[in-house]
Amino acid sequence: MSSIGPPTGMRDWLPPDALLRQHLIETISKVYRLYGYLPIDTPAMEDLSVLLGKGGGENEKLLFKVLKRGEKLEEARAGGDLADYGLRFDLTVPLARFIATHQGKLPRVFRRYHIGPVWRADRPQKGRFREFYQCDIDVVNGASPAYEVEIITATERVLKELNLGKWWFRISDKRLLPSLLKGFRIPEQKIKPILILLDKLEKVSPAQFDSELNEILDKGTDAWGKVWGLIKIPDINKDHEALRQTGTGYAHYEEKIFKQVEDRAIREEIRAIRDNLDGVIKAVREINKESRLIFHPTLVRGMDYYTGPVYEAVVEGFPSAILGGGRYDDLIGTFAGKKIPAVGCSLGFERILSILQARKEGPPTTALSRVLLVNDGQPVDLLQRQAEQLRAAGFCVETYLDQDDLGRQFKYAEATDIPWAIRRFDPITSMVTVRDLSKRADLTMELDAFWSLLNSSV
Repeated sequence: MSSIGPPTGMRDWLPPDALLRQHLIETISKVYRLYGYLPIDTPAMEDLSVLLGKGGGENEKLLFKVLKRGEKLEEARAGGDLADYGLRFDLTVPLARFIATHQGKLPRVFRRYHIGPVWRADRPQKGRFREFYQCDIDVVNGASPAYEVEIITATERVLKELNLGKWWFRISDKRLLPSLLKGFRIPEQKIKPILILLDKLEKVSPAQFDSELNEILDKGTDAWGKVWGLIKIPDINKDHEALRQTGTGYAHYEEKIFKQVEDRAIREEIRAIRDNLDGVIKAVREINKESRLIFHPTLVRGMDYYTGPVYEAVVEGFPSAILGGGRYDDLIGTFAGKKIPAVGCSLGFERILSILQARKEGPPTTALSRVLLVNDGQPVDLLQRQAEQLRAAGFCVETYLDQDDLGRQFKYAEATDIPWAIRRFDPITSMVTVRDLSKRADLTMELDAFWSLLNSSV
């Protein structure tokens, strides 16, 4: 008999992990609502015409397609497309469709966050699943760089509240590297392969980088040397603190990289891009003196729809970025029929969750301040009435409804991470006798005193 389990690349969630996931959702939601962002949701499925050809890049190749149904499927079998819907592979493309659908109902500047599952027909491996959660925050119809500042400030607050350890928020511009490579006189058809290689910079060894670059550019040429120079700048991928201490972090690159561009028009183009980034970095740091935002010139975001500043965050000791985002001023207009500027950020929900799980970081104790009302031989209907009275007083109560040995009931509480058991409750006097399961000790006190005791231990 084959083993029974969830579909390949998907997971069941046991209560401790489900609670941690819920805590993560609540923390992120709470912070973004402080900045005026409101939740939305969209269907798990979208029309294939929505999902295909809208800048999803490689993700479109991993699309789960949904077969037509009933008579339409039978008709399609005779010749035609068998699928008409697909599962969403991210939350940005559905947002574009959402905006186009509800244009007349939304405020001129629309702030939203969206947390929900997405699906990709990827090859399952450790840390990579076919069903996983994403969390997006976006401003639609916000053209000013001030919206980048707001998104970054809000998201840095999220990272701080999650207590992930030492993290860095890195920023560049989607247009910067292509302009720089063009200024290095690299042929147009070779720029995209180089960008793809630079995007893998932190995931490949120097030897592999050298080997792949040699397949794109002739080794030893001026262009080859300038590309290698991009990644040989001290501190580029290591000492982020040093970068933060040098203003916006441009000093290294001005002296060693940007001055290599001889074409005046390209230099001016790069200057305008850098001035905009400089303004964003300075504004964020003025708002948040503890900001960990730094300039990172080799940052490449894989989505084709980005049009301006792009960013990501990394946690020291964790191999992958935990969020990515940027400005995408053209995507929503493909649905709405007019240009609509937008900027957003997607948190790597599953990656953040894996960091918390690896550190054994559970949700706050308040989420687990449950008590067990034990069955000490009294009628079940009485127990249930007492439990309801305790819940009315604010307690999170689980009732042991079976007749069982008291020791087994205590073991059940410990196995389900319940720290306290109520052995007796007198609604008339409001007195309770409780078992502190960690100390194996019984205490008798007023209900209000027990409530204070619970809250003082969280």
